[in-house]
Amino acid sequence: MVIVGLCTFSLCYLFTKIEIGVGIGFGLFAIFSILRFRTQSFTVNAIIFLFATITLSILDIMYPFEKIELLLFFQTIIIGFYIIASIIVNKKASKYLNSVDVKIPLDDNFALNSVYIRKSIQEKIKIEEFDFRIVLINTATNEIDLLVFY
Repeated sequence: MVIVGLCTFSLCYLFTKIEIGVGIGFGLFAIFSILRFRTQSFTVNAIIFLFATITLSILDIMYPFEKIELLLFFQTIIIGFYIIASIIVNKKASKYLNSVDVKIPLDDNFALNSVYIRKSIQEKIKIEEFDFRIVLINTATNEIDLLVFY
């Protein structure tokens, strides 16, 4: 979220320093409207990445060349924060590189605990070291959708 704040600040600072028309505002509104309403749902990380990318490209194209040091400062800060945040967030996820969707049937003696689910996953796919996340418990078809990281 710090990255979004930095991007917003740098764009607002840029817009106060140069003469722009109303068209750039409508253009930005159109970009974010299309991203929000016309495409698939994005994760928060993807939205932040898109916002930072759009901000950096707007800064590149519109910033006055006479103030190149300020442009480089904004870009270095935004990219630096993004890299640091990516390393912090993805540190946990880097243990398992692959994932697979698994469906486990719900039977009468099913218990929703980690040990039973791990045992069911190991019976279905023959791997020892993995982690899982429950995606959906479907009572209509009597099965659980899992995302297994291995």
